[in-house]
Amino acid sequence: MRQYKYEYPRPALTADVIPLRWYKQELQVLLIRRAQDPFKNQWALPGGFVNENETPLLAAIRECAEETSIEALPEQMVEVACFGTKDRDPRSWTVSVVFVALLDPNAEAMAQDDAKEVCWYSWQKLVQGQEDLAFDHQDMIDKAHALLQKESLTSPKLLGLLEKPFRSRHARHLYRQLWGDSISPRAFKAWLKKVDLVERSGRALYRAKSKLRLPWV
Repeated sequence: MRQYKYEYPRPALTADVIPLRWYKQELQVLLIRRAQDPFKNQWALPGGFVNENETPLLAAIRECAEETSIEALPEQMVEVACFGTKDRDPRSWTVSVVFVALLDPNAEAMAQDDAKEVCWYSWQKLVQGQEDLAFDHQDMIDKAHALLQKESLTSPKLLGLLEKPFRSRHARHLYRQLWGDSISPRAFKAWLKKVDLVERSGRALYRAKSKLRLPWV
């Protein structure tokens, strides 16, 4: 096979993860305190460099496990966006693919590898910019927040954060923290059924559907 050598400069490829869980009626994101420079001792999202012949998705899952001991599944991952702003990493030119990991409510973390410490942080406070994050990780949080709001209207994936089965009020509390607005219980329950995101699992109990039913099927 002919060998190609590209003359154009190429960035390093990284993958970052936004691990989310729903715990004690609060949407939480897992942060790590960096043990190494740059941004040593500053809070950041788990992540790192993509290995040769490794996809960004698998790299994100691996880095999350190496730094926090949480082993996310591919079906729990939602791709957010690609970040490649100049000087986003003081070490070199890097481009990062960012994923949200929608974890189980009982997910527990332990600091490992490049993580000096881990902390479950309030999603609402983070969205409000109450923590000074490393790199451009606040931009990642903001982008993920907008994506999750959009996904919450068209996909049952976000409901996978809840205990199974759940009541409509549990889903309403989750949506309230995501949207930041008070929500009418009756209106929310009616909407939840109308958009066909859930299925019955007992008296007043629901489960998120594995996928949406197409309206023309």
